[in-house]
Amino acid sequence: MGDLSYVGETGRGCLIYRETSGRYVVDHQQHPRGRTHAATLASAYAACQVFEMDLRADQRNA
Repeated sequence: MGDLSYVGETGRGCLIYRETSGRYVVDHQQHPRGRTHAATLASAYAACQVFEMDLRADQRNA
């Protein structure tokens, strides 16, 4: 993984960074999978939404 630059954050702790290579890293500290890569900023935000939907579903099923 290359050097990371902070890009933004969504609700519930999902952080988005950009690597020097140009791809994005999505990091969610509360999600069991935790980290993924995305090709575009839009797909990075979409990954955050998926992480957050998974967490809500887990809370409902607990």
